[in-house]
Amino acid sequence: MIKTIIIEDEKPAMDRLKSLVKKIDAIEVIASCYSGKDAVALIDGKKPDLIFLDIHLTDISGIDLLHLITHKPLTIFTTAYDQYAIQAFELQAVDYLLKPFSLERLQEAVRRAEEKLKTPGPVDPDLNRLLSRWVPQQDYLKRIPSKIGDKIYILGDDQIVYFDTEDKLIFAHLDDSKFMVSYKMEELQARLDPDKFFRIHRSTIVNLNYVKTIEAWFAGGYMMTVRDKNRTELTISRSAGKALRRKLGW
Repeated sequence: MIKTIIIEDEKPAMDRLKSLVKKIDAIEVIASCYSGKDAVALIDGKKPDLIFLDIHLTDISGIDLLHLITHKPLTIFTTAYDQYAIQAFELQAVDYLLKPFSLERLQEAVRRAEEKLKTPGPVDPDLNRLLSRWVPQQDYLKRIPSKIGDKIYILGDDQIVYFDTEDKLIFAHLDDSKFMVSYKMEELQARLDPDKFFRIHRSTIVNLNYVKTIEAWFAGGYMMTVRDKNRTELTISRSAGKALRRKLGW
């Protein structure tokens, strides 16, 4: 029996999926929820074999949820996105379901999950890469989740002054505080609005709305001061400095 959790943010979609799943003997629904933040605790606590995950939830996206969970179950995505967006899932480890889907299509997805559970080894090692290919370019991150203990903090992109790397961990810095996030620098660079955020160094991405001054520094580089409580100074690499000059037109 495949232990399963359903995450859907709309009751009609939840009820329909539950009614279809009941017709499949291989599935045991051990929990369900409407909230992405609640789902993180459920998944890590109950450790299901499989989750049905809606892409668009009201608090955090299904993609962000996958960054937050520690336990990594097989995932079947449920989405209303069009076929063009769905094509990027063709290499996905399990499956996606394009709403509205039939019982037969659901059964096919479950069969794929059953086969995957029989295969030893890590699940979806390239999941983040595949997901980053799927996200539409204009679907920029507006809310960045940070999990600290049992709490999930939601950071608005306008609150964040800069991101940096400390001991291989990524932190979002606000005016007078910082929060660890689960994204890699490359993912942040790809998913943040380029009109607002700019990567000034391999270890730093800055919110341009918080830039106070930029001045010439050693070896053709620059030093940036940002508008936070500590008037933090950030190093701009030589190559990033040239690109930033073109972007800002100075």
